[in-house]
Amino acid sequence: MKKTLLATSALVGASLLTAPASAGTVGSADMMNVSVGGIMWFSAYVKDEDVTANQNRGYGFTVSESEVWVNASGKADNGMSYGLRIELNGGAADGTAADEASVFLSGDWGRLDLGDNDDATNSMQVGAWNATKGAGGPFGGLGDLNTVFNGNGTDNLISRADWQVFTTQDATKATYKTPNFSGFQVGVSWTPDSGESSGGAATADSDADGDFENVMGLAAMYRGKVGDTSVAVSAGWETGTDEGATGAEIEDLDIMGIGASVGMGGFSVGAHYRDYGDSFLTAAQTAAGADSGSQWSLGVGYQAGPWGISAWYLKGEKDNTNTSNANARETEVTRYGIGAGYAVAPGWSLRGELTFNNIDNATTAVGVGGTTDNDGKGFLLVNRFVF
Repeated sequence: MKKTLLATSALVGASLLTAPASAGTVGSADMMNVSVGGIMWFSAYVKDEDVTANQNRGYGFTVSESEVWVNASGKADNGMSYGLRIELNGGAADGTAADEASVFLSGDWGRLDLGDNDDATNSMQVGAWNATKGAGGPFGGLGDLNTVFNGNGTDNLISRADWQVFTTQDATKATYKTPNFSGFQVGVSWTPDSGESSGGAATADSDADGDFENVMGLAAMYRGKVGDTSVAVSAGWETGTDEGATGAEIEDLDIMGIGASVGMGGFSVGAHYRDYGDSFLTAAQTAAGADSGSQWSLGVGYQAGPWGISAWYLKGEKDNTNTSNANARETEVTRYGIGAGYAVAPGWSLRGELTFNNIDNATTAVGVGGTTDNDGKGFLLVNRFVF
């Protein structure tokens, strides 16, 4: 899956593929053009927090991402472009051979993507993370300290800023995006089953296993300039029907978000707001007053040549069911930090992030408030290599 907006980039460089003559060659007239690239992140971290269970030594190394990207593209006689993209996992801890695999068709009518990849609500969004110059910022996913903090309970919805913690992720889907009209673009994705992906489950996945079916993702974006100021605005909505597994009906998926970013000179500002409705809760939990919460974040950054610095703040909160302990009725997550980045050489950059994490009443199960608080802080240094 696409881990974060920071994890993705255009392919940098290309190399020839050694293959039988029948497979075609790079740039051949009768076969698709092929390019190869990839990324690898090597990180070192140190952290300290109140909840010490499973914290071990509090420092360590991690290869948080390693992928090889294979892109192939061609153009038909009628002018239509077509191709494919496969992301191959390279890390020892990756449990599958491929991360994403999809094909595309594009022309004056827009672009159609078919396969295992992110939906329109993920790829067409802007927010506080657009100002991030450090290792992760408010995104909170891959390559960020939020993945190694303890004591967050099941509150990923309100502690991470990306869409990929939940819903369709890289499930098999179809996505259509309109052409760009003076900076405006609209996208829609349809995922028949959020639990289906290539590799054998596409025809065997149950329709009563707690996934969501017929998930629709709708997104709209504008990118443009006003004088010397660049402006981007996005809005997204995702909805789907629950596939109940135990008879306890789960509320339908209902998530919306808006975001914006502004840049002028070396300065950038980004912000977003996300509302999760009653997603993933049972009807009984919502009747008892629970909701899945909301989240907002703000980031500011400055870039000067190879150097960049940024600061950000994220706040998430939600209501839980009434429990025997009224103090657990509300869960709050506060995360903030400062980061810096430096482009060492072509294809190699250093990113650092100092993050502070605070969570009140982390939930022990969906819709159920706990009574454990957790304060933590940590520093993450990432070597990012792109080829």
